Amino acid sequence: MIKPIYRWILLYVFDPFILAPILAFAWSRIRGGFSRPHWMGRFFAVQVVDLVQGVIFIALALSHRNNQWFRHLSQPVVFAGTLWVLVRTSHPSPRRVRLYWACAGIGLLAAVAGVFVNGLFLRNALFTTTQCLIFIVLGIYELRGLALRDDDEDLAAKPEFWLNSAILIYGSTTLIFNAISNHFLRVLPPHLLPLPWLVHGLVIVFYEIALAKVFLCRKSISS
Repeated sequence: MIKPIYRWILLYVFDPFILAPILAFAWSRIRGGFSRPHWMGRFFAVQVVDLVQGVIFIALALSHRNNQWFRHLSQPVVFAGTLWVLVRTSHPSPRRVRLYWACAGIGLLAAVAGVFVNGLFLRNALFTTTQCLIFIVLGIYELRGLALRDDDEDLAAKPEFWLNSAILIYGSTTLIFNAISNHFLRVLPPHLLPLPWLVHGLVIVFYEIALAKVFLCRKSISS
């Protein structure tokens, strides 16, 4: 009885939140009056790719097929796309570009190495852990830059704030889970195995809400 309840929560309460960013984008187009920074088109493209990979991942799970091999391929694409967006949220100085190229190189190297370390049909813990560490570093770095920026605009009114908050939420709260998730698969008894995934799913809800907020920052109206 316990496992079906967990499954119901994941499928019908938590998983639908992967639609939140796209629904927020649709609402911003219908409602009007929302920020349109130059990098928003890239961000939308990455969210579409992320949604597609999430739907395929869930579909494979529902059909009782191993879906980790697919995440080995799709997660590095979304990771690289996220860095592609982040580097454009502020002036891409040579130092900034080098930082992001280094992060991309480290992350993609971890993705390839993880195939051999963790195996194709288990979670790529090496990559996801490395991704979390990179997101923590970049999230703190970017939020600090926003806080020190000399302007009068409220931080919460900036789409960049919500994007960087999202990656910091994801990186900091899923780091331990990603590092030892394959260990959970080996040692937890069946009735406890869904619990870490339930907590992880709840974190992803807040992550997706923060990503949705990126599309919903109102343009400031000058007096």
